[in-house]
Amino acid sequence: MYKVADIFTVPEELIKRNYDDSNPLPNYRSEFMRDRDRIMYATAFRRLAGKTQIYTVGTDDHKKNRLTHTLEVAQIARTIATALGLNPDLSEAIALAHDFGHTPFGHAGEEMLHNIMIPHSSVIKGSPFYQKKESEIKKRFKRENPDETDYLDHAFGFKHNLQSVRVAALLEDSYRGQNGENIGLNLTNFTLYGMMIHSSLKYDWSDQPPNFQNFFKEQMVLRNSDVLAWSFEAYIVSLADDIAQWHHDLEDALREGVLPIEKICSTVSKSLNEALSEADKQSLATVQEATSMDRRHIAQLSHIVVNTLVNDLVENSRKNFAALDNELKSKKICTSKEFFSSFDDLKLSLKKEDIIVFSDKINKTLFKETIKASIHHSRNVERMNEKGKYIIRKLFEAYRAHPQQLPDGPILHLLVDTGAVKYQNVDDAKKDGIGEARVAFDKILDNPPVYFECMLMRRICDHIASMTDHYAIEEYNNLYG
Repeated sequence: MYKVADIFTVPEELIKRNYDDSNPLPNYRSEFMRDRDRIMYATAFRRLAGKTQIYTVGTDDHKKNRLTHTLEVAQIARTIATALGLNPDLSEAIALAHDFGHTPFGHAGEEMLHNIMIPHSSVIKGSPFYQKKESEIKKRFKRENPDETDYLDHAFGFKHNLQSVRVAALLEDSYRGQNGENIGLNLTNFTLYGMMIHSSLKYDWSDQPPNFQNFFKEQMVLRNSDVLAWSFEAYIVSLADDIAQWHHDLEDALREGVLPIEKICSTVSKSLNEALSEADKQSLATVQEATSMDRRHIAQLSHIVVNTLVNDLVENSRKNFAALDNELKSKKICTSKEFFSSFDDLKLSLKKEDIIVFSDKINKTLFKETIKASIHHSRNVERMNEKGKYIIRKLFEAYRAHPQQLPDGPILHLLVDTGAVKYQNVDDAKKDGIGEARVAFDKILDNPPVYFECMLMRRICDHIASMTDHYAIEEYNNLYG
């Protein structure tokens, strides 16, 4: 089996967790296997089954949901990592958690939360962000809370990959630190960083980048370093995510009938171009002549797309690794620790994100502009997107206007986060009874300082982002029905 040089594999001495784990690992388990297992037992992982991929969950049992997508990404990422001789356990861990932060109703819900959580927002009247410049908000912070500027690291924007880190590092509450504080899943730095960079860190259409991942930066750096814990496995997951999306966009286009079979097959053929094998070209021609589309044809097309993309990625990446290996030898870089710690200073001919890439044979733009665009602008998807955005906006309005409607968890965590009362941790807060905590919460709401208002916004955002489609619809009906 092909194996990249050892210098490209993550060195154990650079792996760290934010909180030292006192439980020793048996010799048959690695740190990344531990990450993977914690992720699979997390509540956020189970909720993925109830979240939209493209179509609202429950509209069609055969449509993809966020969990089926996640499992496909994990399988593809593990295959690519194994083919390249990299770490399949790290790839799988990143893939299984990469969408932890996704909202109900897919990207439409994500964009609505971002628009609520930015300065100049025009969505939630009365919020600390509503029609306020960032400079105005910061001035109020400085005036009301001059010694607590780190609250601003939680403040602005929303993006699902950044939220995935927040979920894993803070919102999951299965583990505790030495003082009883919640430490999330306490995943390794490499897994957290891979989760964050599987998607871009800002929206193309927004002038306001999210900043709330800054709070977790220390958890995503190499041990004894300020260099971020990057890995080739992280880039594998990002591309495995793309491949899985090609696959299910293709299936959805066929099932929804948004494009004729001939158009779909032609687009696949032109997009994969010279990367297609002769056998696959013949299979495409056979499917293209079909008068109707059945499951056999769908499986056939999916196989062609996924297999061709994976093969092209692996073959092209091997060439890049070979060239990189020769360049490192000429610079006398011999250890993986030195390589990962100093990559940006080595001035190599390839950027780290340009090593695991498709070849020029693949035309991603054509596929996205034809098949993906047809799915995302279909009548059913457009209606579901608008409905999802409306529900999320109305939920946020209700919770912001009357925060006591929030469940106990967000309120207890907010009181602990802000140090507004004597509680050291959530377990401590529960001892006095939720009634006393809610009374204390109500008193603060009479005249809240700006940092409390902003943290309340973030906790409302967390709560809504965690919802499944069904729960969000049910909660909307409870509040407005």
